[in-house]
Amino acid sequence: MSLAALTVLLASPSLAGAQPPPVAEFDESPAPPSDVLHPDLAADAPQADWIREGYGAGAGVEGDPRALNRQIRRAGRVTLAGGAIAILGGTLAITGAILLYGVRPKTRLQDLAKDNGGSLPTDDEERHRLISIARAGPVVAFTGLGVLVGGAVTAAVARLRLKKLRERRRTSIVSVSPTMFGHGAEVHWEVRF
Repeated sequence: MSLAALTVLLASPSLAGAQPPPVAEFDESPAPPSDVLHPDLAADAPQADWIREGYGAGAGVEGDPRALNRQIRRAGRVTLAGGAIAILGGTLAITGAILLYGVRPKTRLQDLAKDNGGSLPTDDEERHRLISIARAGPVVAFTGLGVLVGGAVTAAVARLRLKKLRERRRTSIVSVSPTMFGHGAEVHWEVRF
């Protein structure tokens, strides 16, 4: 037989005949506070319409506010860096578009072929430059678009984080603490702006 079964077997007769403890009646008469020096004068004083509450211990700010300020500065720098990267990407995309549509290497190669009897000269520098532009233009344009999108996404995400951190700093001085006393409960709010 296990120890738990033996304990239940021995304790069951005393638990079966046990009566619940009597419930104490609540005295609703106002008791004078313990810090009153003259109870006879206190009985004649008018009673306030409110009861002082707020004896809870609010937790206040969690963490070091300087660390939050560092996070805010870092998020601001990342936002600016993302914007700068997006501007760089836009510049690259515009440069690629200028290479493709402003220089028009395909049209100029066709004109060069027309000038040389329908075929391109093999050792002409103009031909090699136009072929290089035709190959590099789409790479520059699409790379610029990719960098533009990456920078814009970085700036947007960092901006959202910056807003959340600023909101946390603005509301971080709010503390809530539940407290039990007497026959009731209290929720203590501490807000500082």
